[in-house]
Amino acid sequence: MKLKNLTLYALALMGLMACSDGKEPIDNGTELGYLAFSLNQTEDVDNITTRADKISISNAAGTGYTTPADGDFTITITNDDDYSWTGTVAEWDSTTALKAGNYTVNATYNNGGVGFNAPVFKGSTTFAITGGQTTPVTVPVTLNNAIVRLQYNEMFKNYYSFDKFIVTSIGTAVEFIPTETRGAFVEATTFTIEGTLTSQAQSKDGSPVTRTFSKSYTAKKAQCYTISFTASNIGGNSINIQFGDEPADTIDFGDIDLNE
Repeated sequence: MKLKNLTLYALALMGLMACSDGKEPIDNGTELGYLAFSLNQTEDVDNITTRADKISISNAAGTGYTTPADGDFTITITNDDDYSWTGTVAEWDSTTALKAGNYTVNATYNNGGVGFNAPVFKGSTTFAITGGQTTPVTVPVTLNNAIVRLQYNEMFKNYYSFDKFIVTSIGTAVEFIPTETRGAFVEATTFTIEGTLTSQAQSKDGSPVTRTFSKSYTAKKAQCYTISFTASNIGGNSINIQFGDEPADTIDFGDIDLNE
């Protein structure tokens, strides 16, 4: 897994001045220290096809995806003494003095959760502040939702058509038109896909042949799923729909001739 270090060091001016005097900063008898903060952002996710592999988030999401800037992450810093600070990394005051002790930091980036260019990143870690010192803290953040892509083989594109497929996650619908190549972000839970397919060939009575497909799948966080539509005129007129490594679903178009 490739990791991209996005580092924003908090320069502790007060701490450095105190250390230069050989003294620890004190506030009402309590030792104070400082925080050097950074993010370690995961670039890759599991590519769930017929076998597990890795794919970069930018490649899975496609055109228009923007890697979150570290300054846009929201962090919450807490300790056991009811201390709490929440804001963006960019808003963190580099001269903030913290009481010596144990802390937890949570980092979150949420750009919607469902849709194109709608990633959610989360991560957390614990650390200890030591009086008179600057403590370096790195928070690993990973993708907390999933990515769904649609792809079609040439036979499918030559002999079948559709207006759109709709992927719905937690009540939010994302439309995939035939030319859509981007991956959509969905929540790490059950989602549905539905659409109506029309065969280029007609039935024997001359009427168009359509089939509606609707299926629910389950996505896990930090994974990319490809739903593949594969058509063949060998051994029948049907379309196989493959989701990851699950058994394929089949849509049968009956007795039609794709070569007409």
